[in-house]
Amino acid sequence: MSAHTGPERPAVTADGAALAWEQHGTGEPLLLIPGQAVSRRTWDLIVPALAERFRVIAYDHRGIGASTLGDPAEWSTRMLAADALAVLDAAGADRAHIVGHSMGGRIGQWLAIDAPARVASLTLISATPGDARGMPRPDAATRALAGGDPEVLGPYFFSAGFRQRHPDVLGLLARGEAPMRARRGHYVASSTHDTWDELARITAPTLVVHGADDEITRVENGQALAERIPTAEYLELPGGHGIYLEDPAVVAAVVDFASRHPA
Repeated sequence: MSAHTGPERPAVTADGAALAWEQHGTGEPLLLIPGQAVSRRTWDLIVPALAERFRVIAYDHRGIGASTLGDPAEWSTRMLAADALAVLDAAGADRAHIVGHSMGGRIGQWLAIDAPARVASLTLISATPGDARGMPRPDAATRALAGGDPEVLGPYFFSAGFRQRHPDVLGLLARGEAPMRARRGHYVASSTHDTWDELARITAPTLVVHGADDEITRVENGQALAERIPTAEYLELPGGHGIYLEDPAVVAAVVDFASRHPA
């Protein structure tokens, strides 16, 4: 199998959004779904390690990075899961391993519920079944998210040592590329997410990963996902909301879990 590298022809949704995506490596497809109002660049630090084993597919949500907004009738994580399917279709991936962080994990839940045949395995990192019945975040964390200042958000995502070793990592949290309409739409989609009563329908092998010190998405939310998804395994590690970038154990767990459940 030949290697795939770099940007591809955009995936086009039913309402006209052109979703920018790229792929790296060879092997079984593994789709990376980023968090709220951030681009596929948030995965860059770990793509090389994942691409040693998988054909890694990363994309920008509609209205973010190089993707256009389209004309969505409504904003929801379920609608954004349909966007993820459009990317899989464009990549020719009939069945893939799905890895989502934060809002990307909310989207991944709907992908596994609505299109189970397309999901070989599901990894939910720093995710929640929804704000309505999940554990709410502290007010200070909510204000930090609303403000969008990477310097303020940084301590919620990464340890001081990691920020010092990777000073550019805070740039991944910046939302300057996202127009206000997209940022508002992402907020609506994420804040109205609710799969609480649907999680038992997930049949794909599922790995739930959560940082014990996460104040953006409290650890109780990851525990609730693991309890309500019949197929779930749970991994809790010390760390904050950006644990997937900071702790190499997360990448190792993703590779091991997906390898144990081949597409």
